[in-house]
Amino acid sequence: MLEKKQTKEISHIVGTFLVSANGAFLNGAGIDTSGEDRTSVIPKQFSDGKYRVPYVSAQAWRHWLRDTLIEETGWPKSTLHAIKQSEKGTTSKIAGELDPINYPEDDLFGYMRSEEGQGRTKKTEEEPGGEETQQRTKVKALIRASPFRSSILVSLRKFGWKGKDKGFVHLEEGTPVPYSTVFYNTNLQAIFGLDMTRAGVFRNVGDRIELREDLIEQGIESGKLKEREENIYELLDNNTTKTRAGELLYAISVLRGGAKQAAFATDVSPKVLILAGLDCGNLIFNSIFKDNPDQASSDGPTIKVEPLKEIASDYADRLVTPVYVGIRKGYLNPENEKLVYALDASNSKFIVDTPINITKAFVSKHLGYNRGKTA
Repeated sequence: MLEKKQTKEISHIVGTFLVSANGAFLNGAGIDTSGEDRTSVIPKQFSDGKYRVPYVSAQAWRHWLRDTLIEETGWPKSTLHAIKQSEKGTTSKIAGELDPINYPEDDLFGYMRSEEGQGRTKKTEEEPGGEETQQRTKVKALIRASPFRSSILVSLRKFGWKGKDKGFVHLEEGTPVPYSTVFYNTNLQAIFGLDMTRAGVFRNVGDRIELREDLIEQGIESGKLKEREENIYELLDNNTTKTRAGELLYAISVLRGGAKQAAFATDVSPKVLILAGLDCGNLIFNSIFKDNPDQASSDGPTIKVEPLKEIASDYADRLVTPVYVGIRKGYLNPENEKLVYALDASNSKFIVDTPINITKAFVSKHLGYNRGKTA
């Protein structure tokens, strides 16, 4: 039986990263109402057995990422604005530009503009030649699911992460007013994936459409858009999609943002970043970091090297690229750092460098996009 030779293409780019969050408060949950003290602000947390574990919501760090992406590229921002008001005059619906052709944010992160009665048919009346006629049309919702998927940014450390900063607001008259902020000392991990088969591709099928009708005509006339097949459209220049994907990955490598930066300034750029291209959508780099809660903080977290090698082996027929591992020297446990660098020296499946350098190398080699030294 003859084997068919196929050149595998990247359908998804997947990865994981680790943020050093020592003395940090990146996403708040408001005032602690669990006890009598109502002056403490606490970070977002969830229950894991008997532990309370801090995290940053996906919405929050995606917002950081969008801001970083716009700052790094100078691309036009898809600014949120009110699109509908309630009877009381308050904003009831908001949306960005809803234009994935000219606003890369809308292409990569998606959007939604729901319509009343969507999925149902409605009657419209026309009066051609003075005669009343009725026509039925289906109400279509404008919804683009995000090609970029992301988890929450969750603490590796389940216990011993909590600190409390107590302060006072001093008044010219009267006694000082106390307040406090609960912060964390931990490392935060997240996984993510970008569906390259959907980036730059827009489906107007059924009662859910991804591209406004007015943008289709404009896009085709301007030479930015083409109809790939019936009611499915894509950006005419494939390099545009690769550029958008490349800049998104770079923005992850230099990520910045977070709450209370004035009081708890935290560098949220990844200290470990792992990337790979696949021909499937599995988010394979899950739970491969380990904390060292019983050791000195200088020892740092570790990458589970054997599980990482196992993942590369199990998905060898689905991996289109090597596994790129970016680490900041001195961040990981020293012995673990040696094991990670040994992957590069002994195994062609892995490439190890700094987080920013592996991102630039990945984008250049596998997307054909070179940012340049100052991009």
